[in-house]
Amino acid sequence: MLAYKGFNSKLQATMGNGVFQFEPGQTYEESECKCAHNGFHCAENPLCALGYYWAMDARFFIVEAAGDINQDGEGSRISCTKLTLLREIDRIKLAAHACLYMQKYPERKMENSGYATRDKGECGQEGDFVIVRGKNPQAAGVKGSWIFLLKEAKGSGAIEAVYPVFIDGEEYKAGAWYGIRGGKICGKKS
Repeated sequence: MLAYKGFNSKLQATMGNGVFQFEPGQTYEESECKCAHNGFHCAENPLCALGYYWAMDARFFIVEAAGDINQDGEGSRISCTKLTLLREIDRIKLAAHACLYMQKYPERKMENSGYATRDKGECGQEGDFVIVRGKNPQAAGVKGSWIFLLKEAKGSGAIEAVYPVFIDGEEYKAGAWYGIRGGKICGKKS
């Protein structure tokens, strides 16, 4: 199954009582897996990876989790006996993947509430993001940040559209609140 894994800037992750060094494109195997005990950990929900590696220099990969797989219900984390690092993605692509995950599984709990919220949210760091979902989502950000507005359908929690907005300082201004009206992004100064 495809999943997401976070690492520190050196492509290392904690494993047991130590640190394990990973390499892009490589496959790793363990004999056992049990969440929070052993095996290689990753997550189905991209935002779950941010719960473990939140620093701005953290690295993220799309991985293939295979072999024996264990899930313990703690978010969407997975422990597996075989892990392959498929492709590195940056924080913003991780956020975009999270939006697609929420669109596919709208009824699942939003993980890592520092990055995903309901109805109204704000991103205060250049190069970072916030995801806001709701019937009328609103978000603001600083120059160089991204806001993702997830419009829910009336009468259900299904996400009918995802609107990514880059706060470039020209077309989309820092400090302005943006929402969706008539299928288009609209904004106003706060």
